[in-house]
Amino acid sequence: MNQRSINILLYLVMAYILLAGSWWAYLLQTKTEAVWSAQQAEIQAIHPDVSKQQLQALPSFQAAQSHYHRQRMMIMGEGLVFLSLLLLGVYKIVQSQRKQWALAQQQQNFLLSITHELKSPIASVQLILETFQKRQLSPEQIQRLSKNALQDNQRLHKLVQDLLLAARVEGGHQYIFECLDLKQLLQEVIQWVQPRFPKEIRFIYDDQLDCMPQGDRSMLQSAFHNLLDNALKYAGQSPFLSVELRQKKDHYLIEFKDQGPGIPKTERQAIFQKFYRIGDERTRKSKGTGLGLYILQKVVAAHHGQIQIRENQPQGSIFSIKLPIK
Repeated sequence: MNQRSINILLYLVMAYILLAGSWWAYLLQTKTEAVWSAQQAEIQAIHPDVSKQQLQALPSFQAAQSHYHRQRMMIMGEGLVFLSLLLLGVYKIVQSQRKQWALAQQQQNFLLSITHELKSPIASVQLILETFQKRQLSPEQIQRLSKNALQDNQRLHKLVQDLLLAARVEGGHQYIFECLDLKQLLQEVIQWVQPRFPKEIRFIYDDQLDCMPQGDRSMLQSAFHNLLDNALKYAGQSPFLSVELRQKKDHYLIEFKDQGPGIPKTERQAIFQKFYRIGDERTRKSKGTGLGLYILQKVVAAHHGQIQIRENQPQGSIFSIKLPIK
C-alpha cells in the first residue's frame, strides 16, 4: 500500500469517527430534550391550575430545568473535547506522516547519491587498471591515468570517512578536548582542500590571536573540511572564496564566504538535517551525500558553539561559526 492510499484510508477513518461522534451527540441531545419535555408535562399535570409563569417559579420545575441545562452543557463540553482531541490527533498523525515521508525521501536521495558516488570512482579505477593491463602506454599517459585513479580513490576515501564520521557523531562519540591553534588548524584544512579545486582560497585572520580554545582537533578538522569542500562546490563563477578568523571577547568567529547562488531562507535550517540536500537527486549534477553539514552542526554543538547562515554581498552565503574561548 502506497503513501497516498494510506492517507486516503486515514482520512476516511477520521471522517467516520467524526460522523459517529456527531451522531452520538445528536442522539444524546434528542434524548435530553425528550426527558425535559416529559418532566415539564409531569410537573404541569401535578399543578394543572397554575400559570406558566408560576409554574416556572416552582422549585421542582427549576430543579428539572437546571438538570436539563447541565445535561446540555455536558453534551456540548464532551463534544468540544472530543472534536478537539480528534483534530489534535489528525494534526499529529498528518505531521508524523509528513516527517516520515520527508525522511523516506531523504533516505531515497541518500541511496541515489551514495550509489552514484560509489559506482563512478570504482568504475573509473577499474577502467584505468584494465587499460594498464591491455595497452602499452607512454609515461605521460601513465602519469595522467594514475593521477585520475588517485583522485577517484580520494573520493572514495572521503565518502567512507564521512559515513564513519556521521556514525561517530550520532553514536555518542567521546570528544578529546585539547588546546587548539585555530589558525594552524584552518591553514592545514585549506592546504588539504586547495589542490583539488581551481579556485583561490583566501585566508584572512587577526594578527593578534592570544587565546587558544579547547576542542577536538580531528573532529573540527573534518567538520571544517566538509564545510570548505561544500563551499567550493557551490562557489559559482567566482574565482575565489574566503575563510576569515577573528577573535572576539569570549569567542572565536570563523566565517566561510562564497559567491555562489546562495541558500534560500526556507532551507537554512533544513540543510543541517541528515541526508538533506537541496533539489532532486535524480536531476542533481553536484556530488555529495548530504552528510557534510550534518556533521558540521553536530561537531560545533559538541563544542558549545553556534552556526549562523547569512547572505553574502553581492551574492552567495556566509557560514558563521562561533566557538567559545573557554
